[in-house]
Amino acid sequence: MLRTYISALSYVFLFAALPLANAGQNIQMTYYLHADFTCKNGITTPGYSVYVVGSLPEIGKWDPAKAVLLSPSNYPTWTGSAGFANVKLNEKVEWKCIIRNEKNASDVQKWQPDPNNEAILIFSPTVQTTGTF
Repeated sequence: MLRTYISALSYVFLFAALPLANAGQNIQMTYYLHADFTCKNGITTPGYSVYVVGSLPEIGKWDPAKAVLLSPSNYPTWTGSAGFANVKLNEKVEWKCIIRNEKNASDVQKWQPDPNNEAILIFSPTVQTTGTF
């Protein structure tokens, strides 16, 4: 308990001293809001995997070649996450699950049907969002 208290006290000191150490410098911070994606019923054939693609650059701006590969650890449910840089709190992300060729990104076998999935980005806990084929 004492160790935690001392560590927390050290961080308070460091954060208090940071403006003094960087006086006169232009400091820019990048922060990320994270979302966990789940695509259910992503039944694939060899050479194809499930990806998430959507409205923001971190998930491809609707370009399947820039989509984010999900993990088949609970096949046929695929999961993964993405961090979104410098977005606004409560910003809406639209997205879909796609089944895409692993080597040829232009070969999209299937898009999740309309409507788009939506997630609202918040600080904590991580946004959980699900789509189904």
